[in-house]
Amino acid sequence: MTKGKRNLISKVNLKLSQSQVNRLITISIILVVVASILGISSSVFLQKTSDGFSELSLLMYNSLTETYEANNYPENIVSTANVSIYFMVKNFENSVRYYQLQIKVVDLTHNVSAQQPIFTHSAFSLYANNTFEKILAPATNSEKKETEIFTRDYIWSPTEIILYVNSEVVSEITTPSVLKIVFELWEFNTIEKNFQYSGIFTFLELNYGVS
Repeated sequence: MTKGKRNLISKVNLKLSQSQVNRLITISIILVVVASILGISSSVFLQKTSDGFSELSLLMYNSLTETYEANNYPENIVSTANVSIYFMVKNFENSVRYYQLQIKVVDLTHNVSAQQPIFTHSAFSLYANNTFEKILAPATNSEKKETEIFTRDYIWSPTEIILYVNSEVVSEITTPSVLKIVFELWEFNTIEKNFQYSGIFTFLELNYGVS
């Protein structure tokens, strides 16, 4: 992280107490839509106390309506063709947040938890050397009431992710016929000066074929 980003976070959060910055997770709500053997958690909310919550969503772009939708997710992925999907993050906390998205591929049966992230020794990390990071301002009271908005200072606008599976990925998976691709949201801790798992995640379950 650059010195400029560290200074920006420190200045904006100057009035926050340590307990506010490091508020513990109280409850995590996972919305799961299941179709056949495809599973998806399309949005996950991190519920906190007075600090609010953050939102992570997976979206698909509809070229006919020229908008983003939380449906028509891919069901299959093959080694010779990549899959395109979009993620979006909204900051409904009461302070600036510095987010990082991590993407991990695991077995279908792998448990995903809000209490701890997926350990790298049991997963394959996509884009491990090219992480996705962004600082978001908090939503105002009026902005918290907005719907179907994709561009604001509190929104990490829909960002395309190219999902891929190759021999390197498959070698890390015990049963690669169906894969679980997990998206974890991490937040920068201004006290400890590092990124920490927020407990927010969403995932796709994709049939895998060599074709």
